[in-house]
Amino acid sequence: MKIRTLLVDSNYLLKRSFHGDKENYTKDFGHIGGLYQYMTTIRKLTKKHLINKLVLVWDGEGGGIYRHNIDPAYKANRKNKEWHSKIEMTNSQIKFENEKEESILKQRKRIQAYVEELFIRQIEVDEVEADDIIASYCQSHNNKEEIFIFTNDRDFAQLLDLNITIIFSNIETPINKTNYFMHFDHHYTNALTIKIICGDTADNISGIDGVQEKTLLKYFPELKYKHLSVNDICKKSKVINEERILNKKKIIKALDNIVHGIDRLKINYQLICLNEPKLNEIAINELEQLELPLAPEGRGSKNLIKMMNEDGFLSIYGSNFVNYVEPFYTIIMNEKQLLTEYLKNNKNKL
Repeated sequence: MKIRTLLVDSNYLLKRSFHGDKENYTKDFGHIGGLYQYMTTIRKLTKKHLINKLVLVWDGEGGGIYRHNIDPAYKANRKNKEWHSKIEMTNSQIKFENEKEESILKQRKRIQAYVEELFIRQIEVDEVEADDIIASYCQSHNNKEEIFIFTNDRDFAQLLDLNITIIFSNIETPINKTNYFMHFDHHYTNALTIKIICGDTADNISGIDGVQEKTLLKYFPELKYKHLSVNDICKKSKVINEERILNKKKIIKALDNIVHGIDRLKINYQLICLNEPKLNEIAINELEQLELPLAPEGRGSKNLIKMMNEDGFLSIYGSNFVNYVEPFYTIIMNEKQLLTEYLKNNKNKL
């Protein structure tokens, strides 16, 4: 049976779920919107895309530190990073932020408890970002599994060449290298090139001054239909300005900035490129553990239904437990089959 794997950018999905559903509260659990919307989203994705292997990938504590060591500005605009200087807040604001973080953590822990009972795999390694774990998984599994990634991070477009499908949360159609051009103004192989040159405001990665994607497409329209490397752009930028000088025209400052921005471009390559995931030994070992079958001991519907009843989860859903978990059965059955095959193939070694 072909393995159809869904990798979930879990920190993103939890924050999206938490902030997108502020209305749902239950008597015993409190705010449950993050938990409910997270679980319901992966349920819908599993059903829609016929997923039979699900891996939730979380940013580890201190995730991003390796990129921070390359560029101290990396994600320094995010107040939850310990290396970022604290923002002054009033006592009431501090209390509100602390309560919000406590609620997110509470719901995250509950999600992690729920999915254990559903034979859903998850991975979280201190100091390692989810991006790197997902990229590494795709590199090692793309030739034996059909992989889908759920995220809103455009960095993952770099992985399309591995025959990956990306489910961007704000684009209705799953994106692959065949239909990428219908949703973006450049060829899919140029996603990394453009990001390196233009930077990424979300991650506080500086780009070349005066250069945005529109700038690049104006002077290098071939970006729309074929691959251009950063080196190609630098060389062509130099040629364009040299020709302008010969014709007694002013140079194009944005292109001149590219030519003289080599140091910044080198840093951005290290920060953005996922071809060389930034992993530690623990992450490498944890990724290898994903090859092993899950043990059924301690897992089961009794534990899950008990938690859901305690939390008031099913009262929000408005139907019964069996109906809710039905889309996850393909995952449970596949994982049990993997265990059966593993035991059969290794019976002489056990």
